Amino acid sequence: MTQPAGTACFYCRAINTAQDDYPLRTAAFDLGSPAPRCHLHWRYTCALCRQARHFMATAYCPATRRFYCSTCAIGTETVEEPFAAWQYYFRYRSPWTGKAQPSLERLEFEHRHPVTGQAAVPALAISSKPFIPRTLPADQHRAEGLDDTAIAALWDTNTKPWDAGFDADGDEHRKYVTDHALLAPLGDLAGAEVLDLGCGNGYLARKLAQAGADVTGVEISRRMLEAAMRHEQAQPLGITYLAASATDLNALADRSFDAIVCNHLLTSVPDLDAALSEAGRVLRDGGRMAVALSHPCFSCGPRHWHRPAPDSPRPEEAASYAVDDYFGAGPYLLTAWEGFAPIPYVHRPLSTYWHAFTTAGLTVTGFDEPRVNSRGHAELPAWRIRQVERIPYSCLFHLIRAARPARTAA
Repeated sequence: MTQPAGTACFYCRAINTAQDDYPLRTAAFDLGSPAPRCHLHWRYTCALCRQARHFMATAYCPATRRFYCSTCAIGTETVEEPFAAWQYYFRYRSPWTGKAQPSLERLEFEHRHPVTGQAAVPALAISSKPFIPRTLPADQHRAEGLDDTAIAALWDTNTKPWDAGFDADGDEHRKYVTDHALLAPLGDLAGAEVLDLGCGNGYLARKLAQAGADVTGVEISRRMLEAAMRHEQAQPLGITYLAASATDLNALADRSFDAIVCNHLLTSVPDLDAALSEAGRVLRDGGRMAVALSHPCFSCGPRHWHRPAPDSPRPEEAASYAVDDYFGAGPYLLTAWEGFAPIPYVHRPLSTYWHAFTTAGLTVTGFDEPRVNSRGHAELPAWRIRQVERIPYSCLFHLIRAARPARTAA
């Protein structure tokens, strides 16, 4: 392995580790950073938006001889195929021809990269900016005054992309990580009256109904509820849907449910005590409640993955995860979800949830930080499993409603 005279390129070194005859080029960009890069592995300027993007977030359209970025592509797919230092690559559909083209690292591996040396670089192809400004990502913003009305409006806005990202088993995280761990301790729910509190588009309500439960879904977002009802009309399962806040379930009678499922709802509820009080009221004595939360230890305040190359589209390149202000409880707007308007989120420490459950007469019988389930191990690639399990994105509480003293006649 021949060392270059200057600092070696971060990506040349990565490829050389897997392929020891790969040449180590001298870095010319982002010098002094954790990921200095050579011209080949730098940022390319998109012919449409004129923005410079990471070389792995860029493709080349041979028909037009132009580079285009992942943002301007009309479609993206991930191809699971090990090569060089990687386990997969991206294909970006050309905005001019509609044909999918590999990202540039794959083109290099296939010896089809349009840039073979500094002299061959097409005009405006490689960004001339010498470094990437590094600032903490502003993907969360405090949102004082976030109430039920604002939260309903935000979820109304996000209903379409949310529903589009779910199949019959939910999204990837629910399908491969949380749902089985959330529901398994509840046991056989056939014939049980079950409340899906914060049912969203109703995917979990439908799964519960298909398991034989008599299901009522409650949702504050009008458009989410409409999406759930469209599914019910297309495939009737006898689910009852109710438009209501989790903090006001007056339409539901006391002690009317055998079980409550609360799937990633409480982090969108400003008044936690009121929501749990209502849940405890409608739950029968001895009834069970299953609660899934975005993990407060990793979803709080200023937090982010630290990436040596902050513009990389590959999540596995993140070196570590940084969190701050864990005890800074309060409402936020999350702005980093691609394709979504801001997402409402209320951060609380774990201890706050534990004490609130107890105050509402609910006893914690189990706590879990679920990992990828057996289905995920069968269907997900190994690199994806490693990434998902680097931190616990969710945590689960299982609760039981203690018996209440019988009322005495006056």
